[in-house]
Amino acid sequence: MILRSRLRCTPSYLNVAALTLASALSLGPLTAQGQKPASQTEAQAADLKDFEQRLKRYVDLRAGLAKTLKPLSPTASASELATRQESLAAGLRQARKTAKQGDLIPTGVASRLRTIVQTDLQHRTPAARQAAFSEVAGAVTPIINRTYPAEAALPTMPPLLLGKLPVLPDNLQYRFLGRHLLILDGDTQLILDYVSNVLPPH
Repeated sequence: MILRSRLRCTPSYLNVAALTLASALSLGPLTAQGQKPASQTEAQAADLKDFEQRLKRYVDLRAGLAKTLKPLSPTASASELATRQESLAAGLRQARKTAKQGDLIPTGVASRLRTIVQTDLQHRTPAARQAAFSEVAGAVTPIINRTYPAEAALPTMPPLLLGKLPVLPDNLQYRFLGRHLLILDGDTQLILDYVSNVLPPH
């Protein structure tokens, strides 16, 4: 009789346990306050790794093309340096003649870069935003594989913002042109890729 009584009580306990488990599953994995779910963090890490690999392939391409050029003399003049830069840029344009937006910056990284810049802007006063971005050229659309416009200013990236962005290799640079965030080859001044409409209209 005692055993039968215990068996009759068991289903109610099972029901409570099942409801508790279902509730926990519906809420998803528990995380510390403010911490991103593991799946999101892993996706961001994968995107960044992909980004780094794409940039490395470009740097390797540039290094390979540079080896095919005539070596500079130990006392190379400004004109010799300019000629070499133009030759390297021409080789890169040819090698990347089908390059398009998104080839170097994966979608996930583009979204992350936009968020970083816009969050930085939100933490600046209007006067600080004006001071940081006043030299950025106006309504200009970047063209991949073209040289950065000679008539446009080449303002430096605000240091605090630069420190929040993923590190770029071997003289690749973040720059703003119009509302867009570029990756610029500092050796050749070629626009390699960009994220559209990162800055607000100005």
